[in-house]
Amino acid sequence: MGRKGEEKRQRIIDTANTLFYQKGFTATSFADIAAACDVPKGNFYFYFKTKEDLLEAVVRDRMERLAKQLDTWQHEYKDPRARLHRIAEAPFNDREAVIKYGCPMGTLSAELGKLTPTGQNTMTVMYSLILMVSRHSLEELGLIPEDAERTAKQLLSRLQGAANLAHTFQDESWLVSEIQAVHEMIDGLGVEP
Repeated sequence: MGRKGEEKRQRIIDTANTLFYQKGFTATSFADIAAACDVPKGNFYFYFKTKEDLLEAVVRDRMERLAKQLDTWQHEYKDPRARLHRIAEAPFNDREAVIKYGCPMGTLSAELGKLTPTGQNTMTVMYSLILMVSRHSLEELGLIPEDAERTAKQLLSRLQGAANLAHTFQDESWLVSEIQAVHEMIDGLGVEP
């Protein structure tokens, strides 16, 4: 596939990613994606044989972007506490979209979990990346592996819960209060009373 073909394929993936997030996977058709990215529907089959093939490409693209972002933060924030604070800010930085559509990972994970176990497993890998970076950062702060694992899960649970409830209530205050609580939790880690 040449450069133009790769660009068109990526445009389809980017458009599908947006529509899967905004409308949901099951509610988005090839026709919706074709109209939004100005690629004839018939051309899709050259790039993706099925909607599930396109979903796989979207999830892989999301995974690559997330891994790259986490790697950037790993190098940009040498202080593990600063890195954890940056992770905690992620839902707030996209708050308008989170309030309107929910968490990009959480909404797709919930939908795919109802469709197929395989779909759910693909999203598990994305969450696992966040947990791994968080756990590593917590261990750098001096937590033993078991405590780092437990605390990383608590951080992710609070952030996902805040995103879900901000969307459900269409209320930014869920993000503000929970992310502030997560920041306070991070600041208190490793600090003796």
